Amino acid sequence: MSSLESASGNRESTQAAAVIRCDGLSKTYVEGTLRTPVFDGLNLHVAAGERVAIVGASGVGKSTLLHLLGGLDSPTSGEVHVAGQAMSKLGEKARGDLRNRALGFIYQFHHLLPEFTALENVMMPLLIRGEAPKTAAAAARSLLEQVGLAARVGHKPGELSGGERQRAAVARALVNRPACVLGDEPTGNLDEKTASGVFDIMLELNRDIGTALVLVTHDRRLARRMDRVLELTGGALRELDKTEV
Repeated sequence: MSSLESASGNRESTQAAAVIRCDGLSKTYVEGTLRTPVFDGLNLHVAAGERVAIVGASGVGKSTLLHLLGGLDSPTSGEVHVAGQAMSKLGEKARGDLRNRALGFIYQFHHLLPEFTALENVMMPLLIRGEAPKTAAAAARSLLEQVGLAARVGHKPGELSGGERQRAAVARALVNRPACVLGDEPTGNLDEKTASGVFDIMLELNRDIGTALVLVTHDRRLARRMDRVLELTGGALRELDKTEV
């Protein structure tokens, strides 16, 4: 019987509902004889619709953790489950399909494709999944309207402001209605007012769509608006009381 099956009461219910779960996660980088441990035996459960902020000093491994959660890197030991599936048990194609279906990604820099319009960029995850162009365009247009870019759908990234580009990136991350969005300093490249506006949109869409959010951020003011704040320190995650943030 697995640990999930043998768990009892609320713990079983919480784990069963987790959209992302990692157990005993360890990561050590090896270069020749040099071994650099990042963290060891880390556990994390993220429930459907939950909003989790991860904070910590520069260089402690926050981005590494996010890459492991998203299946963009492999742990040294331990396991990451996304939507109930163990990432290590999947081949590269199946892992990519799971990322496309269950996860969205937002980075500090928007990573929009410069040769495509905002609409085409947001359509991309749906087209990769095999949706018909007409269906993908309708879904992308609807989400761009929700993030306030109805009048900018035909503009390329170079014709958009920094805040508009990041809002388009948010729309692209959510167009598949993923179980969870992973954000790596998603407002870190914006001024305070613009960052707050983009963050407002992310929280509104989190409520509307029910997508969980796991965000790495250095902005403690924004972190306080999440359901939980976890500090990565000393290779472990420590839950902070909001008064500590």
